Amino acid sequence: MYISELTMHGFKSFAKKDVVHFGEGITAIVGPNGCGKTNIVDAIRWVLGEQKYSILRSGKMEDIIFNGAKNVKPLSVCEVSLTVHNNKGKLPLEYNDIEIGRRLYRSGESEYFMNRTPCRLKDIHELFIDTGMGSDAYSVIELKMIEQILSETGDDRRRMFEEASGINKYKMQKRSTLKKFESTRSDLHRVNDLILEVEAKVKSLSLQLKRFERHSKLLDDLKTKEIELAFIQTHAYKSDLHPLNTRIAELNHLRDSNQTEESEVEKKLISFQSVFKSQQDELERYRKQLNDYNNSRESLQSDIIIWKEQSRSAQASLDRLLLEEKKNNQKSKQLNNHLVDYRKSINSLKPKIDSCLNQFKQKQIEFNSKDDQLKNIISDLDIMQDKRWELQKKLSDKKSMYDTAGVIINEKRNNTLELNNKVSEKRIELDSILKDLRKYQLKKKATLKKIDKNKINLNINSDELNKLEKEKYNIDVNKNKTLSSLDALDSKNAFYEELVNAAEGYPKGVRDVLSNKNIFKDILGTVGDVLNVDQSISSSIEIALGDYAKCIVVKNKKDAINILEIARNRNSGRIMIIPLDSLPSVKYVNKSIKSNKNIIGRAVDLVKVSPKYKSLLDFLLGNIIIVKDMKVAMSDKNLKGYDVIDQDGALLIKGMIIDRSSSKKSLGLIGRKKKLSSIKEKIKTENLLFHKLDKQLIKVCEAITNKEKYVKKYQVDLMGLSKDLMGVNDLLDGLEMQKSTLSESIAGSDAIISQNQKDVKSQTILKKSLKIEILKDDRGLEKYLKKIMKTNSELSKIQSTRDNLHQHLQDARINHLNLEGQRENIIFQESTAKDSIQEFISRKSEIIREIKDIKESEKNLKRLISVAEKKLTDINSVVSKQESVLSLKQEATNDSYVIIEEMQAQIRSEQKNRESLMEELKNCELKVADLDQRVNFVSERIFDSYSVKIPNEMIVDQTENELNIGIERIEKSIENIGPINMVVKVEHEEENERLLMLTEQRDDLIKAEKNLLDTIQEIDKVAREKFQNTFDDIGKNFEKLFTMFFEGGRGSLRLEGDPDPLEANIGIHAQPPGKRNQSLRQLSAGEKALTAIALLFSIYQVKPSPYCILDEVDAPLDDVNIRKFTRVLNSFSNDTQFIVVTHNKLTMESANYLYGVTMEKKGVSQLVSAKLD
Repeated sequence: MYISELTMHGFKSFAKKDVVHFGEGITAIVGPNGCGKTNIVDAIRWVLGEQKYSILRSGKMEDIIFNGAKNVKPLSVCEVSLTVHNNKGKLPLEYNDIEIGRRLYRSGESEYFMNRTPCRLKDIHELFIDTGMGSDAYSVIELKMIEQILSETGDDRRRMFEEASGINKYKMQKRSTLKKFESTRSDLHRVNDLILEVEAKVKSLSLQLKRFERHSKLLDDLKTKEIELAFIQTHAYKSDLHPLNTRIAELNHLRDSNQTEESEVEKKLISFQSVFKSQQDELERYRKQLNDYNNSRESLQSDIIIWKEQSRSAQASLDRLLLEEKKNNQKSKQLNNHLVDYRKSINSLKPKIDSCLNQFKQKQIEFNSKDDQLKNIISDLDIMQDKRWELQKKLSDKKSMYDTAGVIINEKRNNTLELNNKVSEKRIELDSILKDLRKYQLKKKATLKKIDKNKINLNINSDELNKLEKEKYNIDVNKNKTLSSLDALDSKNAFYEELVNAAEGYPKGVRDVLSNKNIFKDILGTVGDVLNVDQSISSSIEIALGDYAKCIVVKNKKDAINILEIARNRNSGRIMIIPLDSLPSVKYVNKSIKSNKNIIGRAVDLVKVSPKYKSLLDFLLGNIIIVKDMKVAMSDKNLKGYDVIDQDGALLIKGMIIDRSSSKKSLGLIGRKKKLSSIKEKIKTENLLFHKLDKQLIKVCEAITNKEKYVKKYQVDLMGLSKDLMGVNDLLDGLEMQKSTLSESIAGSDAIISQNQKDVKSQTILKKSLKIEILKDDRGLEKYLKKIMKTNSELSKIQSTRDNLHQHLQDARINHLNLEGQRENIIFQESTAKDSIQEFISRKSEIIREIKDIKESEKNLKRLISVAEKKLTDINSVVSKQESVLSLKQEATNDSYVIIEEMQAQIRSEQKNRESLMEELKNCELKVADLDQRVNFVSERIFDSYSVKIPNEMIVDQTENELNIGIERIEKSIENIGPINMVVKVEHEEENERLLMLTEQRDDLIKAEKNLLDTIQEIDKVAREKFQNTFDDIGKNFEKLFTMFFEGGRGSLRLEGDPDPLEANIGIHAQPPGKRNQSLRQLSAGEKALTAIALLFSIYQVKPSPYCILDEVDAPLDDVNIRKFTRVLNSFSNDTQFIVVTHNKLTMESANYLYGVTMEKKGVSQLVSAKLD
């Protein structure tokens, strides 16, 4: 797979469409600085999805669009397309050729294409992920990136390793999974909070539901009483309506009789108003005629004034034109005299101009001859100078080579002596390093044993810590549940305390007695308080008791009478009292009952009381049987003679069934205090449980704290041991590197000594041959210098003569131009005078025509003024006549107006009488409307409140006042209940369903959280293995390639810092032969370049990139290292396509294809290609 074609249009300096055809192997791109070579590299990066404009060497992304040049307009869009030949099938598409395109507009809009079909940037990234072809992959290396690759931070270096190991897709999966995990954990916390909130809400709604049911019963009673009250009120309103309707009929009769008399007067008034209207119209017509005559008179007066003014203006214009004609005749005579003088001056200048022109032509011929002679000598001198400089350059190069040969001989001899001394020192140092290696290898084994032991202890304590944290979580959950239960019980406790304290459900008198026990000291309680009933049958017992449940229990009649007297004095209200000593004996039905599934039991057996209340229990419930189903009980002959009640509230008494289930809801009067006591006992139990859980939590937290200390201790110990092991490994690596370096250095030094001896011999021979050539070239250079001096002398003489001739030529040209200028000026003045004379002649004829027109106009104006003055006299007489007629008509109209005013006064008087009658009628009608409105208001209020109409007939036992008191009591009871949620039943059902749904969601989220954690661990495991294996392979390759590039030395890779390979830093250790540098910063630019290239090709050996772009990375390398570099390029070119931007001739020689970038037009790049065999 390789890049087969790159098309650029409008990208940076490539204004026109340029196509680069790449082949397999090595392609070199060459050209001078600033011509646009690197723009090709930027185009490849950009089309592959590069988003950072700084990497593209731009201030903003729109700067990559061609911005124009001299005589070339800027473009509004740029486009680059890249064709990849997928012959090896590395890309997951079924095409052999895949074209990737990108287009950018100046508006900032960007488009991406794949095989000319619009796509997303994400699609392009996913296509090239882990192929080594992405915009940020290791396939593009610039010279400036060498420092970044070898920097101490190593972020760019790590990206290269991650791309090579193919873990980018795993990192993307992990990031995506972590986002889902965080989202799931957040959702889980939110759902747990919601569950606690909804549980509390459901319990609260249950209490509200009971209040709602009680509120509904009170509303039904209120509805009945309000309808009865409305019936009484509407009946009273209708009784008041009859006398009012009778009076309205009488008033209507009086209004009709008065209206007849008034209509006759109105008819006369209408007749007079008609006459008055015709008089007014005639009067208006005369006024209009008079206005028309006045307007005509004013118009004629205005026209006469205007025409007289125009006549005076015409006379003034006539005087002005006669004066202008006289002045023009005088100016014309003066100009004719000037024309004669101009012609004489032109004739006198002609011979002078001809003479000057002949002198100029003669001097021009002499100057041209001498100038040609000068040019020939200069040309000969340039040829001699070129030959002299060429010979002098050769001589200088040979002298430089001669001096260099001498320096090399001295350096090689000194270097050989120095190397012999160093080799002996290195052999001693090598023996010392071997001893240290054996010592640190033993230390490494001991440290590894300690690390294994520490890991076992850490795992044991970590497992125990996890168990304690799970136990803490369970205790927290139980505490929250207990706390929620306490909140619910507190709400119930407050509710029942309010019921007991307020005696809710009891009559007003009973409530007064119960709330003032210090006054009513002899009471034992209510019937509901002394009976102890199971919750399952409490409603049935309460219905069976009826109003007895609200009775107060006392010991004897005396206590009862005392209580009644005190209550009467306090106006407490109605009270029912049962004295225990006055209870009649109860006759039990002497009949055994056969037990069956329907019978629950005898009421007296199911209700528990204190022995002193046994007679009360027998009196109230002596012969009552509680059953499950009344229908079954009615067919049971064993129950004959008993009163029966079922669980739904149906009561069978002496053969009659009373269904109290719909009208007599249980008020909870039975067992209130017992229920309150039970709730308080539960609160106490839950508090004890809460304190117990709190103590357990404190104990577990202490255990967790202690266990965390142990885990932290083992982690610190493990980190310390790992650090010790890393230090030992570093020392061993350093010693191994030193050992290898010394061995290689000794062998390299021997080779260099041998090479130095050969170089000294060859340089001595070269020095002798150069000395002979230098003497020969010196003699040739002296000859050329003599010829040049002679030619320069001749050139100076001819130059002086030629300059004098040129000065004379310029003087002659100036004299000739001055004379020509004088003649042209006189000719221009002559032409101007002729034009002025012609203008005066034309203006004279115009003046004559204008005088004639003005005289004709003045004659017409005088005629118009005479006619207008005559018309004005006639109009004045007509106006006087019209004014007298108008005055008579005005008097007749005024008389009619007086008569009409008198008749209208009579009508107004009659209307006033009628209005008083109408006022009374209106008041009666308003009273009727008010009563109707009251009836409607009451009817509408009842209909709006209860959606029923007030019946026409109804029997009401109570008075209006009694009904109002009853309604007031019911409303007060409703008010005591407080605000009621009218949709509590629906909300209770909805919240219950929501609670179930949230519980299911929580279970699903817990499962999802576990699955995501397993996925992340699996991704980490696979990515870690792939990265570690790739890193090991690259490290081995780097050691070999580093030694090959530097012909010795030591290079290695290692993971530093974090023990996790995916998080650890990648360190590079590089020591060229003979150097002991401790940092990559101490390397020269060439050594850094070779180290980075060695690392790059080490990666290619593990995972070859389809292509590699090297932008001037060979710039710091000398010729020897360039040859090594090109050998490596050729060896890798079978698997990788290389595109090299270079200035080096040796790199160009190794290329299969050569592209030249030129800039014939400033700012516009062009391509020239060549295939090299």
